[in-house]
Amino acid sequence: TPTVPAVPEAPAVQPVSGGRYVLKQYEIGEFYDQNGIRGVICQLSDDRQHGLVVSLDEIYLHWSEFRKPDLRLAGADNRTDGVANMEKVAQYIAANNLSWDDFPAFKWCRDKGEGWYLPAIDELLTIGHNYNGGTRVQNNRQARNKFNDALKDAGGKRMDRLVYYFSSTEMDEKNAYTTHMGIEPPYVIEIPKYNKFLVRAVHKF
Repeated sequence: TPTVPAVPEAPAVQPVSGGRYVLKQYEIGEFYDQNGIRGVICQLSDDRQHGLVVSLDEIYLHWSEFRKPDLRLAGADNRTDGVANMEKVAQYIAANNLSWDDFPAFKWCRDKGEGWYLPAIDELLTIGHNYNGGTRVQNNRQARNKFNDALKDAGGKRMDRLVYYFSSTEMDEKNAYTTHMGIEPPYVIEIPKYNKFLVRAVHKF
């Protein structure tokens, strides 16, 4: 599974007995609410102090609004880093006199504030594995319930195991890669960008 790159935000510290401080270690499926970032932890670095949170809400949106014969390739082909794909889309919008409204899934994530983005396909696959307890070889309802309860308790919406989620990773002019949160393969299929599928935003911490 892809590791999360270190990010500049300082990890949380918590006091321990004797007045010492230790760096807080997080868990997958834990609610995160710091520095205005609210979500459920869906990916962690090896030291469990940094990672990725997934938005509490989700929405059905198009990846982009272009249809035949006006299909377009935005250059968002990074499989591991959704931030890079967001930057590619921003450059494409600027170079072609378009607006974020032409890329509804990206706009929705961007409108959540600085640092929120549409995850790349490998990031989404990792979220799916972690949502299922770290593997999809066996059915782990307990892990999914922990994740979903954290979402619900924070006023959010449970993850959907039946519907595909759009990643920010483009396959070609027509399609983008999607994945689902279930345990049955195939885990990645390409879907036309002008179709409406589920979108969740992520933010590094």
